[in-house]
Amino acid sequence: MSYALGMRIKELRQSKKISQEQMADLLETSRQRYSRLEKGQVDISFVTIKKIADFLGVPTSAITSAEEERKELVTLFREKSTVENIVPLVSKVEEILKVFHAHEKLYYQMKECDSIED
Repeated sequence: MSYALGMRIKELRQSKKISQEQMADLLETSRQRYSRLEKGQVDISFVTIKKIADFLGVPTSAITSAEEERKELVTLFREKSTVENIVPLVSKVEEILKVFHAHEKLYYQMKECDSIED
């Protein structure tokens, strides 16, 4: 899973003042595994993202949207142009690409779910 998706989930969870333990209970997993989810260390299915979004009272796009990441990256490239800043910026690009890949995987999972329901 992407670090950016995990961070988005963490931000939303914290904004709702919900603990990791509560989220782990919702997902029927351990707090440690849930923590790894927020760190982007484990894969997450669309079904799980949907559960989290419903629990937090937000649309799934609030979790999966990469738009904010893209805006932040443009700002970073404009503000930082020295050679020593290149590596962190490239890392940021890699994270954004991972988010796009996650979107692609989610798209195909949703499409598969739709075809099963039909």
